[in-house]
Formats: sequence, structure tokens, C-alpha cells
Amino acid sequence: MSRLRTYWFDLRTLPADATLAYRHEGVSGAWAALASRSLHRLVRTGRLIVFAHSLADHAKLVLPTDVRIAKAAADDLNDLTPLVGTRDVRRFHALLENGRHCLIAWRGTDPVGYAWVAGTVGPDVAIWPLPFDFPPTAAYLWNLYVLPSERAQGIGSALAKARLRLAGEQGFREGWRMVAPSNAASLQTVRKSAGTTRIVGEIRFVQLLSRTRARFTPAVGDLQGIDIPTTKVVISPT
Repeated sequence: MSRLRTYWFDLRTLPADATLAYRHEGVSGAWAALASRSLHRLVRTGRLIVFAHSLADHAKLVLPTDVRIAKAAADDLNDLTPLVGTRDVRRFHALLENGRHCLIAWRGTDPVGYAWVAGTVGPDVAIWPLPFDFPPTAAYLWNLYVLPSERAQGIGSALAKARLRLAGEQGFREGWRMVAPSNAASLQTVRKSAGTTRIVGEIRFVQLLSRTRARFTPAVGDLQGIDIPTTKVVISPT
């Protein structure tokens, strides 16, 4: 899809997707739908903590009552429209075509959450280029979501554990994920979903149009409030 066609698709799907996001997440959800189509295309900054979960001793998968988790096929993705909107469903199809794996949590015939896992990292799933070498023994874990009305019932933790299991079945030894320190829900899932977890380090990044500047700092004790010398800085090509 050309850039112009992408922008037109984003504009055309914005009203319905923003309304859906507002219904689920309130003002912050509607703003996220708008910002991802506008401001974040111009400039975006962030801080991410990189966690590594051991797949050898991850926590046992326990599903909430009447919930099942299954690996998604392409035909399943359209059922996620009531959760994420039309734009993300199209993006999800592209991810699946790129060899990424999606797990969907179902309550009966209704999807109530999803999570993603990939064997390699690329610009379709993470800031790019990464300011560190992603290990070939690790799977990448990202984008876990549960419908607000279904939260606090163990579905998020079950999805997180299920993708750890999937990564282990694919021969990986660890599952790596990147979580913003402000994302309390994801940090809670980190604590609940894995037996042995270590902090690899932190990333600070700035994206300006198509250019990315990212800095990686390795973990030494608690990252909070500790100024550790930078080990690697990358700048994407113009």
C-alpha cells in the first residue's frame, strides 16, 4: 500500500476506531487512535524496560472459567475488530503474513483478548533499529490486550503464560519484552506470568519522521533513578 493510500485509509477509519477506543478506554483510548495517525507519525519519544523471561520454568498456565486460548489463523483476525478496530485488524493481517504469531483468548465465540510473539525482531514489531543485539535464543513478546470488561480475571496472565509456552515450543530459551515504566498493567503481568525474570536494561528513544535515535543502558541493580553510562546509541538512516 502506498503512503498516500495508507494515510487515506487511516483517515477513513479514524471516526469508527476512535469511537470504539473511547468506548473501551475512555479519552486516553480515543487520543491514542488519533495520535497514532497524526502526531506519532511526526515525533514520538519513550522509555522502555527490557525484560527477559526464562522459558524453562515459566508459571503453569491456568485458564479462567469458560476461556480458551488458541493460536490465531488469518480468518480469526477479523473477529478482533470489536476489540481493536479496522485499522489494527489490517495491520494484524500483515503481521501474520510476516510470520508473527497471534494468540487469541476466547470466551465462547467472542474474543476477549490477544497477545503476540515473534521469532525475530523487525520494524513491524518494535522501534527500529534496536540499540542492542537481539539474541537469537530469545523470542520477542509484545502487544498483549484484554477487553476492559474482562480484566482482573486472570486472562492477561493466562495470555502471557500461553505465549511463553508457545515460544518454548518453538525452541527459544527466553522471551524478551519491552514495557514502558508507566504501563502498570503490563508490569503487573510481568510479575505474574513468569517464574524467573531479569531486567536486561532500558531503552530511551526519539522518533522524528522516519528517523529514530535510540539509546540502550544495561541493567545494574534497580534502573529507577540510576544514571548508568550509555553502552550503545543507534541512529536510523534518513
